[in-house]
Amino acid sequence: MLKKIYLKRYGKALIAFAVITFGLYFLNAHSAVTNWQSQNNYYHSSQFEKEFKEHPESFTYWNQENEKDVPYTSSKDYVQDQLYVYGTAYSEHNISAKQAQKYDAKTTYYTRFGGDFTILNIVLVALAGFLLFFIDEKTAFNRFLFALPQKRKQLFRAKLLYVALPILAIFLLGQLFYVTYIKIGIPAPYLNASWSQLLHAVFSSFSLATLLFAVSIFIGSMVGNLVFGPLTWLVFVFFASFTPGSVTNFLNLFTFKEYGSFPFNLENLFIYRIGKTGGYWWMIPIFLIAAFLFIWWSYRKFTVLSLENDGDYLLHRDSRWPVWFLMWGFTGFISLNTFTNPWQSYLMLLDTPERISLFSTVISTLVTLVLLGIMLYVLVFFSTLKAAWHHYRSKKHGVELN
Repeated sequence: MLKKIYLKRYGKALIAFAVITFGLYFLNAHSAVTNWQSQNNYYHSSQFEKEFKEHPESFTYWNQENEKDVPYTSSKDYVQDQLYVYGTAYSEHNISAKQAQKYDAKTTYYTRFGGDFTILNIVLVALAGFLLFFIDEKTAFNRFLFALPQKRKQLFRAKLLYVALPILAIFLLGQLFYVTYIKIGIPAPYLNASWSQLLHAVFSSFSLATLLFAVSIFIGSMVGNLVFGPLTWLVFVFFASFTPGSVTNFLNLFTFKEYGSFPFNLENLFIYRIGKTGGYWWMIPIFLIAAFLFIWWSYRKFTVLSLENDGDYLLHRDSRWPVWFLMWGFTGFISLNTFTNPWQSYLMLLDTPERISLFSTVISTLVTLVLLGIMLYVLVFFSTLKAAWHHYRSKKHGVELN
């Protein structure tokens, strides 16, 4: 019964989501393949040979020993180096097929071809997670569901099984479709990433997307205000986009004078693009465990959801302090390590005449955290503050009348 109800309500939306997801991954893969083929044709044309002979100084590679750009001695060497799909930040010279296939977990590899709709796909997955419960709350569909003989925990589990899991499955299949397309479209050895490397990147990206999906489900199931609910999700996505950089900046505080001393590459902790960079396997269970905890929290609160709180910012009054603390910790961490950066500035200028005092750094940190705490307190406890204000006004008005 629940399967029929959910598929009838969400069936067309799932089809639309699948079409958009596969369409974006097709555009991404097709762009990579056609761009590579176009470059391959150009590099083997007489026009390129002419340009190389007339302006050889424009075709350079990074010489690690001399630490400067050096012109190529032949067009053949240049073409050979440029047609590999994945490379490092600097142009390398005389890359053999064997060298190009090598993989180092501490290296960040970049693609030289194709567009990038990966981030858009992840945002769409997160949006689907948010709308999954928020729409049912705001369209009174929850009232219909709660009138059914099934228990609320059955309603929640069925929605995960028949709607949430298909969304994640579609996303994963879209990623596998992308990998297969570029594997077929770009010949070896120029697609210098093995199946295992690409699949590692897929699962790393999928686990990160699953976490964002779970957090979005949590937000959508907890908020009830038609305006501030969606705004909360948008602010979360905005701050989440700065998480990789914030984590990197924070961890670098502990090795500021010994940059790069970590046994892993901080840039490879959060993998959202599919490519040769696969990240670290131990980040996958971390993301999945965190996703499970958010789903479990959502499940526990859904079973005791009161329809009387519809329209409030938070649907669960007893969760206001935990939610406030979670929001405060997350936004505070991102703000201190991306926007204000007091401790980075303190350490960077520590041995210079422009050094910043420890006292002002601590004060800057506290001001940021206090301001965020106050703003979030007003947001989360707005209904309570509003009721207290009305009570005060009515009491004051009653006193004046007497």
